Amino acid sequence: MAIGVAFGLMGAFFMAGMYVAAALGCLSLIMMYFFSDAPLWNIMANKAWESNTSFILVAVPLFVLMGELMNRSGMGEKMYTVISKWIFFLPGGLIHTNIVSCAIFAACSGSSVATSATISRVSLPSFRQRGYSERMVIGSLAAGGTLGILIPPSISLIIYGVLVEESIGRLYLAGFIPGFMLAGIFMIMIAGLAIVWKGMAPREEGASFSSVAGWVDRIISLVGLVPMVVLILIVLGSIYAGIATPSEAAAFGVSGAFVLAVLMNSQAITAPILAKFLMLTGLINIFSDSFKEEMRSQTMPDGALWRQTVNTNWDIVLSAMVSTMRTTGMIFLIILAAFTLSFAFARLGISAQIADQITSWDLSPTMLVLVLIVFYLILGTFMESFAMMVTTVPILVPTLEQAGVDLVWFGIIMVILVEAALISPPEGINLYVLHGVRQDVDREQAELANEVLQESTIADVWIGVLPFMACMGITVVLVMLFPQIALWLPDLVKGGR
Repeated sequence: MAIGVAFGLMGAFFMAGMYVAAALGCLSLIMMYFFSDAPLWNIMANKAWESNTSFILVAVPLFVLMGELMNRSGMGEKMYTVISKWIFFLPGGLIHTNIVSCAIFAACSGSSVATSATISRVSLPSFRQRGYSERMVIGSLAAGGTLGILIPPSISLIIYGVLVEESIGRLYLAGFIPGFMLAGIFMIMIAGLAIVWKGMAPREEGASFSSVAGWVDRIISLVGLVPMVVLILIVLGSIYAGIATPSEAAAFGVSGAFVLAVLMNSQAITAPILAKFLMLTGLINIFSDSFKEEMRSQTMPDGALWRQTVNTNWDIVLSAMVSTMRTTGMIFLIILAAFTLSFAFARLGISAQIADQITSWDLSPTMLVLVLIVFYLILGTFMESFAMMVTTVPILVPTLEQAGVDLVWFGIIMVILVEAALISPPEGINLYVLHGVRQDVDREQAELANEVLQESTIADVWIGVLPFMACMGITVVLVMLFPQIALWLPDLVKGGR
């Protein structure tokens, strides 16, 4: 009876639109009040302390802040511009740029929401001017954003590692190949649809790959990405090499993102100082005449320019920190509520009953994972992905271990399913983030054109993501059939277990 009441209440709470943390917390208290003589509120302080003081969880707000700084400082826009110069010739045109930009930005931020918000804000106006199918553009942005929770550094993999007590470094290595493979499958699908559906994307033009000028332009543009690439390599490399914990690497990532953000938004001050340095040292003579002329035209910044630059950087840092606190508070409240619910389920024997029920089916490891895939796909249509993971994984771990399922391999499948939940109608959070950004862009463009705002509906977003959900299904099947897609790299670097 307790199981039926628990899942009935959980479904009712989520269908009613109740906040995730509140729904899980209320469910825990209700279950303990009616089905147990141990008052849960007497141990709430203990559960809050235990669930939120894990050292590994320090990495969560740090990676969120790293992504916010990169989002708000203009790094996403620069990255998008550079990538578009390299892949404009593919069928599907600049839609591929969304996937590649999201994959790279995901490796910076680890946040699906930050990735979707950043790339969509930059790209939507440009795609509208060029006449692309908006449904496909929005679908690519929603799906591309989900790469942030599979391609390291991934906040979801950190949480999963904490829940199942697995190595974060091993999980990060396991997510690399499936993450970029999924990005590749997205691009193949886009190219195929563009060939069949001619009106989806216009043929793009760019600097020829046979011209020297084109190659010079593309190679020079890559220089702007070097600092971001170096930052990613240091953050991830230190984790993989065992030099730093994820929390320590995330702290370095925040420091690096802060420095890059300040430098990118202080060029009005740094350019004249650099010009002065080059002229004083004579190094300016090694550059071209046009560069010399540009440097000599620079004037030293006055007090007003200094104040403007400081205020701009202060606004970027402040808005990034406020957004990080909001996101972190949401995540940690959900963690607290999820661990409390896990305790309540364990106390009432619900976890053991569920595990015994699944075990009694005597399923092979493959069949067990197939059953769980169907379960998560259904659950993801109405439940927030992060809550879905933290509420179910602790319950299922004993069963998975008993069945001999590799928790690293299952973790990658689990995260891909969470990705699918993020864009699964009607409750996928990325869909609402994109719809909100789209409405903002509509409003801005209507004001600029002095036109009446045409209200858009979220139905276009739902339709646009369906082909990308099919790609995720293909990826899950491939990882199931060939586990080494996920396990080869961690076994190579960390050694077999």
